[in-house]
Amino acid sequence: MKSILLLAIILIFTGCNMKQKEKIIAHSEYQELHKHKGSENYKVANPLDKKFEIKEAVLADIENKNVIFYGYKEQKQEKKNLHVFKKTTFLGDGNSEMENSNLLLKDGTISASDYYSNWVINGDTTEHKYLDPFSNKEIEDPYDFKANEQDPEKWLEKFKELYSHAQYVYVYLGMYYLKVNHKWYWMEANLEGLPDNLKQQYPPKEDQDVRMVELENLAPVWYHKGFKDRDTSLIKMVDYESTYFEKVDQGLNQYGFSAGWWYLEVYMPLGDTLRIKRYSYFEDPELKLYKVPKEYGGREDVLFIVQKPEELFPEQVGGMYAIRPRDPNQPQRRYKKIVYKTDPEGNEIIDPSRSIETEEYKQWTRQKE
Repeated sequence: MKSILLLAIILIFTGCNMKQKEKIIAHSEYQELHKHKGSENYKVANPLDKKFEIKEAVLADIENKNVIFYGYKEQKQEKKNLHVFKKTTFLGDGNSEMENSNLLLKDGTISASDYYSNWVINGDTTEHKYLDPFSNKEIEDPYDFKANEQDPEKWLEKFKELYSHAQYVYVYLGMYYLKVNHKWYWMEANLEGLPDNLKQQYPPKEDQDVRMVELENLAPVWYHKGFKDRDTSLIKMVDYESTYFEKVDQGLNQYGFSAGWWYLEVYMPLGDTLRIKRYSYFEDPELKLYKVPKEYGGREDVLFIVQKPEELFPEQVGGMYAIRPRDPNQPQRRYKKIVYKTDPEGNEIIDPSRSIETEEYKQWTRQKE
């Protein structure tokens, strides 16, 4: 009986020792992006201010090899946010901006109701006026403008001529903006006698002169470990440390709100892991990840991270950061064939022993020795 009891005790202790020990996270190894020193092969650039908030999609100018951001810049003295376009290179070098809150067309033109700008295309901040095709004169205010030609047949003849030669046509509320030989013309289809289906006959032309490509947000939908479908190939949540908690009681609707530090690992193509921390609320770290695809001239080893600021929590800073190679000549990737294995936490990770390295990477590492 004693031997059976002793065996049971041994099995209990053995089972306890066989349990996997919980991984201890060294929070001191994680840095905020605006303070991050990078890794062996990658550095962190900060082209956009940490208080800058991206409003809309991030676009790539595939002609000039620039990334365009549209968002808000805080103006403390005026107590308002200023709408601006900002651009940086595909490597995250440089930072220039233009104050504007208008539409950016696919050809790179910033289009307003009464002027257009070629700042994205050539850096020129001049506000160019649209032209009247009948007089070839500038139109000061399209809403107050009345074309000299009121004959619908002659108007339509001129319109067809412009439309047939236009590289780009943008239509808004019956107003046609037509780009011909790098100049923009304005015509309003408001005359009696014009076809009712004019827009159907002459639709917008927005796919012939395209230089702006919307970049895909590569951030995973789910970060927390409990979600089976979370994608950890590029970035992985390692830990979360709550510093603020509030219980909200709205009668039948009761919930808790938490904010705190996210501890994340970012995986780069040569095998470097960048450990970053980020203050945000519990459900989402509120950051977006972008890469410019190779077919547009981008690099596999340049990652843009956009962070959303939050006024309620000063620790939650914004801005855009570029993780990029320290050596522009270093190979963009390490493996030509990747084999994965499962780590103790159940995540799919690269198995270096079975993955095959590129010859370019092997040669580069030999040169470094």
